[in-house]
Amino acid sequence: MKFAHEFKAALIREGYPPHWVESAVPYGALKKIIKKVTSELESLGLDSATLARLVPEHNAGSSPSTSPSGRGSSIAFQYDFSGDDQAFEPKLTLFVKNGVAVDATLSPDTRRYLETLVQQQRNGCGACHGYPPCTQSSATENNSALAAESQISADEPVIQRIEVPLTFDAEFFKTLQSEVATLGDLQAGEQTALADEIVALSKDLASVTKPSRFSKTDLYRWRELFDIYLQAMVFFSTHERDHGTRDSKAATKQLEWFQNEVVRRRIVESFKLPASRQALERFVNINITLLRNIKFQEINRTAVNKILKSECPSLPGSHWLTLALGKEFDKRTRLGATRKFPELIYSRSTMSETMAKAVCSQLTQDLVKTVPQIDDYLCPICFTIAWRPVRMKCHHILCISCAVTLQRKRERFCPLCRGDVVLAADADNIDPTLEKFLEKYFPKEAREKRVAVETERGREQFGDSYKHPSEQKCSVM
Repeated sequence: MKFAHEFKAALIREGYPPHWVESAVPYGALKKIIKKVTSELESLGLDSATLARLVPEHNAGSSPSTSPSGRGSSIAFQYDFSGDDQAFEPKLTLFVKNGVAVDATLSPDTRRYLETLVQQQRNGCGACHGYPPCTQSSATENNSALAAESQISADEPVIQRIEVPLTFDAEFFKTLQSEVATLGDLQAGEQTALADEIVALSKDLASVTKPSRFSKTDLYRWRELFDIYLQAMVFFSTHERDHGTRDSKAATKQLEWFQNEVVRRRIVESFKLPASRQALERFVNINITLLRNIKFQEINRTAVNKILKSECPSLPGSHWLTLALGKEFDKRTRLGATRKFPELIYSRSTMSETMAKAVCSQLTQDLVKTVPQIDDYLCPICFTIAWRPVRMKCHHILCISCAVTLQRKRERFCPLCRGDVVLAADADNIDPTLEKFLEKYFPKEAREKRVAVETERGREQFGDSYKHPSEQKCSVM
C-alpha cells in the first residue's frame, strides 16, 4: 500500500482541487478487491496456477478443445460477461468431459469441488448446463438428456458446462465501472467550464480587436500573438517527427515557448488597451487549466501502470484504464477478463486527448478566428493578400493583378482546380464584400498591395523611373 499513499500525496502536491483528488483512481481500494477475488478463487481450489493449467497453451476463454500441441485437455473454462455496459455480471464457466474431473494435475480440493458441481448438475440443471447449452427444464427431460448422452461414443465425449458462482469479481468490475464514470463526469464538467470561459473571452477579444480608424485597437498585436500560438502547437503537433497529441511534459515546454516568445517580442508592452492584458491573462489561464487536466489524467494512468507493474499499451479511447486494471486482475486470477470487459466499461471522456481536442478546436473557432489570419486570404499565385479579390466561376479567388496577368498570357485554366474560367472573368467577378472585409481587417496589407499594383501599372505607362505618389517626398520651394 506504499504506492497508494505516494499516489495520493502526488495528487495533493500538484495542487489539484479536493474534488479532483477524490475522483482519482482508487488505487488501494482496487488492489484490496483483487486480493478478495484471488482469495475467493483459492478457497474454491481455483487459484491462478490451477486455472492456468485448465486451458493448455494459456488459451483462457476459448471453447473446450484439444490443445494445439496435441496434449488433451479434460477441462477448460470461459470467463465472460452477461448483460450490457450499464448492468453486467461476470461469469466463470467450467467445461468437464463426461461429467468427471479427471485431470491429474489438479489438487484434491479442486477435484472435489468440480465433482460436487457435476453431481449438482446430475440432480438438476440449476446453474449448470449441457454443452452445447441444455434447453430442457424438467427432471424427466434432464434424465432423457443424460440417457442420450450416455449413448454417445467415447470418441465424442460429452462436455458439460458448469457455472461457478463468484462474488468479488463482480464487485471489482462494478467498482471500476463506477470510478471510470466518475472520472468521465469530472472531465465533462471541466470541459464545460473551459468552454464557457472561451465563449466569454471571445466576446472580450472581439472588443479589443475591433477594427477602427479613429479609436485604439489591438488587432495587429493579437494577430501576431495568435500566429505565435499556432506555431507553438501546444497540445497537438503536425510535424512529421512528433505528429499527434503531446503529453503534458511536451505541452508544458511548448506553452513556455509561446509565453517566452510573447515576452521577447514585447507584445504585452505594445498593447494599447488595458483590456488586452486582462484578456491575455485569461487566455493563458485557459491553456494552463487544460494542461492541468491532461497531467491529472496522466497521474491516474501512472497509478494504473503501477497496478499493472508494466508499461500500459497505448490504445484508442479510454481502453488504457480498463485494460491495465484488467491485466492486473488477469495476472492474479488467470481468468482472461481483458478480452471482454474493455468493451463493456468504455468511456471516451476519461481520456484527456478527447478533452484537449474539443477545447483546442473551440479555441481555434471562437478565439483565433476572432482575429482573421493573413494566411487565409492570400492569393495562390503571388502569396500576398488578395487585394481586389476576383472570385471566378469555380469560386477560387485571385488578386486582380494575378488575374489580369493570366488573361494577358491567354491562360484559360484556374491554377487550383484547372477549370476553364480565367478568360471568362471580368469586373463583375470582383467580390465587393470580401474586398471591404480585407480592407477592414488587413488595412496595412491591403494598402501595401494597392501601392504595389498601382506602382506596377505606373511603370508600364511611364517607365521604370515612375514612383508612386506615396513614395514621393514633398519639398517646399
